[in-house]
Amino acid sequence: LTVPKFMKNNIKYITVLVLFALAGATTFFYRVERHTQANAVNLSAIPTVIGEWRMVKQDTSLGAKEEKFLDDVLIRTYQRPDGKTVMLAIAYGADQRKKFSVHLPEVCYKASGCTVEPTGYSTINSPLLTLKQLLAINPAGWVEAIQYWIVLGGNVINSDLDWKLKYAYYGAFGADAGGLLVRISTLVENGNNKIDYEVQKAFISDLYQELTPELKKLLFGTYSR
Repeated sequence: LTVPKFMKNNIKYITVLVLFALAGATTFFYRVERHTQANAVNLSAIPTVIGEWRMVKQDTSLGAKEEKFLDDVLIRTYQRPDGKTVMLAIAYGADQRKKFSVHLPEVCYKASGCTVEPTGYSTINSPLLTLKQLLAINPAGWVEAIQYWIVLGGNVINSDLDWKLKYAYYGAFGADAGGLLVRISTLVENGNNKIDYEVQKAFISDLYQELTPELKKLLFGTYSR
């Protein structure tokens, strides 16, 4: 089949236009991502009183290993009047070219000797958020219910695939947008982790209500409500 000359010229012309459009789009998104890096953060500014929860323990120290790729970390334990406790752990890295993925809870808990079981995803309406759920079983026998989310370049990551694609993108273009991981966990009582997940969701909603607009954007992403 012979393609007419005018069609060949049109195909070449369209191909050139597509290539220019792709190049322009890549440059645009690259510039946008380069400017989404968050300013210096102070996680300690998160309130110590969140609804009926009161902080009873805090750790903001960075180990020698963490200092290589994290800029701030906050680990707090909050307690309710009835004695129930929730642990809040936040890790922030301003430059996602530094292998922030090593701090995924699955990796950390397995490294500490726990068996980790993914239990799916859940959602919250206020703030609008998707949470990844895990169970960590310690060799000593206790079970920890975990929910976490990741904010990368100001946007919440909604799935493992989304995380992998975004991480590959940042690696390919060398973008330095900030990334933040927020983990909420509780020790499971009476073997019912579903109750613990609901307790955690209530804590997250209370946390959101107590934050300044700047901290809301940092912890819950640009489009949280």
